[in-house]
Formats: sequence, structure tokens, C-alpha cells
Amino acid sequence: MCGFLLRIIINAVVLFFAIVELPGIFVDTLGSTLAGAAIVGLANAAVRPLLTLASMPFDWLTVGGITFFTNLAAPLMVFKALPGFQISSVMAPLAGVLLITVCSSTLSKVIRDR
Repeated sequence: MCGFLLRIIINAVVLFFAIVELPGIFVDTLGSTLAGAAIVGLANAAVRPLLTLASMPFDWLTVGGITFFTNLAAPLMVFKALPGFQISSVMAPLAGVLLITVCSSTLSKVIRDR
């Protein structure tokens, strides 16, 4: 349980810095940024591994395409659902999602629940 909470916190911090530093993603308030970071951190720590596990039988057919889609879809669904987030370009969310995906995947491999 401690590893799960640590992954949520680190994912939220990475998302916060991605939102602040990447041009093209605008958030109205600091509270919206923190709420979005916490929700996306939770989605990356809990929902994304479940989607990956569910898509594993089909992953070899698409040469990893489904895994790439689930890594992109989880944060983008949260961004669309939260009020106060505005995305003005295509490359900024893609770069942010790729950064978050790399960090989340690395954290899932390194930090395990015991």
C-alpha cells in the first residue's frame, strides 16, 4: 500500500511540473492544477495498470499499439473531464502525456507494493 501511495504522489508531482512548464496547456487556478495532478496521478497509478493488464492478450497483435493508446488515453480523459484545463496545441499534451507515461511506467517497475 505504501508503494501505491508513493506512486500516486510522484505521478502528481510530475504532472504538476509538466502542466507548469509546457506551453499550450493552461490551467485557471492553482487548485485546479493540484486537483488535476492528484486525479491523473491516481489514474496513472491505479487505472492504467488495469487497462494494460486487460489489453495484454491483444497487445502482441498490435505491436504495443494498445499499450500506447491506454497510456495516452488515461490522462487525456482526466484533462477533458476537469474544469479549468485548456489545451491550445496538439504537441503540448502529447509531450506531457509522453513524459507522464515514461515516469509512470518507470515508477511502476521500480516501486512495488510489498
